[in-house]
Amino acid sequence: MITQEQFLKAELEMNLTMQNPDFVALAEQVYNYVLKYQFETILDFGCGTGVYSDVARKNGENVLAMDIFKSHRDYCKANYPLLKVIAKPKKADLMYFIEVAEHMTDEEIEVAVKAVNPNLILFSSTPNTTENDEAWGHINIKQELEWVKHFEQMGYTLIDKPQTPTLWALMFKKI
Repeated sequence: MITQEQFLKAELEMNLTMQNPDFVALAEQVYNYVLKYQFETILDFGCGTGVYSDVARKNGENVLAMDIFKSHRDYCKANYPLLKVIAKPKKADLMYFIEVAEHMTDEEIEVAVKAVNPNLILFSSTPNTTENDEAWGHINIKQELEWVKHFEQMGYTLIDKPQTPTLWALMFKKI
């Protein structure tokens, strides 16, 4: 199983940083997509290297970047001194939940969503299994219909398939 330090190192080696214009452009595309919805606060759950969070912050949004991994929080604090970085979820109107759920059990997902209690969730979680899933900590891989059903059980309905930041991204709204 990959450690949090190894995970951060891998993300940095993949250049999932503000120094990668393509990744920044993807974060800007995500931000521009969510602008069609009404929200006052964003919680980027499992913010990783913080690019999605800092792009929204630079656009004037009230953003919290949250990651359970201290290595990721430390990276974000060092690289984005104006970004609010936290270790535990807090309530927000919009939850970025991007490529994190595959690392969580259904119960952990339910606890996280309940803690954030968002009106909107931009969700993306790989539907593909690979031989490296165990090493990457992928413990919960579902297909789109399975995720839709799971979110419905938590009180959310699918309202869009934005195809950003991934082709399998889904937008949910609280029922």
